[in-house]
Amino acid sequence: MFLAYCDSCGERFLLPANHVIRVHNLASGVIAVELRCYEGHRILVLSGNDIDIQGPATV
Repeated sequence: MFLAYCDSCGERFLLPANHVIRVHNLASGVIAVELRCYEGHRILVLSGNDIDIQGPATV
């Protein structure tokens, strides 16, 4: 499960793994997960040890 905020919907969603479009390893310690919200909008969630902000980050 992923907690993600969709700018288009203006809502936060708890999304299951079947909403993952793809996963990118951007750099050592930084992972980008592309998700699709329930309305079909794309969401990018950054995760990993080298993210400068606390908790899951949605950009």
